[in-house]
Amino acid sequence: MASLLEQLEQVHGRGHYVTLSSINNYANYLREHGDLDHARELSNEAEAGYRALLGPAHPVATGVLANTALVMQAAGERADAMVMMEGALAGLTATLGPDHPWVLGCALNATAARNFNGRVADAAELSRDTLRRARHALGNEHPLTLSCQVALATDLRGLREVEEAAKIEEDALLTLTRTLGAQHPHTLSARQRNRPYWDFEANLG
Repeated sequence: MASLLEQLEQVHGRGHYVTLSSINNYANYLREHGDLDHARELSNEAEAGYRALLGPAHPVATGVLANTALVMQAAGERADAMVMMEGALAGLTATLGPDHPWVLGCALNATAARNFNGRVADAAELSRDTLRRARHALGNEHPLTLSCQVALATDLRGLREVEEAAKIEEDALLTLTRTLGAQHPHTLSARQRNRPYWDFEANLG
C-alpha cells in the first residue's frame, strides 16, 4: 500500500482524489495493524485534502472523521473519539439522510463509542434504531445489517437484557453462517463477540 501510494503521488499529486482515497485506505490498514500515530497522521491528511478538494461540508470529508475517531478510540481517547464520531454522524445525516449506508456505518461506530463511554442505554437506543434502518435500506442479510444486529446484542447484554440479546445474537450468527460461511472473518468475529465496526472508504463510483 505504501508503494501504491508513492506511485499515485508521482502520477497524480498528493491532493488528487485517487491519491487521497489511497491515503485514507492506508490509514485504515495502519490502524488495524497498530501503527496509530501514522494512521492518525494520514487520516488527518485525507480529511484536510478532501475538504480542500470537495468543500468543507462534503460527506466524503466528513466520513474520514469517522476513521480518525476509530484511531483515537484505539489509542484510548474514548471521550474525544465519541465526540468526533457523533459529529461525523450528525454531518453525514444532514447531507445524506438517515438511511444512507455511510450514515448507517457511522451510526454503528457511534453505538460502540457510546458503549465504551458507559452510555450503554444510549448505545442500545441508537443500535436498535440503526438496525431498523439498515433492515429497511439494505435488507436483513446484508453484512452491515448483521453487524448492527451483533452490536445491538452487545448493548442489550450490557443492560442485562440477556434473553433478547441471546435471541438477536443467535439469529445474526445463523444468518452470517448461511450467507458468508462459518469461517468468514465477520462470522468468526461475531462468534467471538468482538464488537463490529465500519471503515469509511471513499472509493470512486
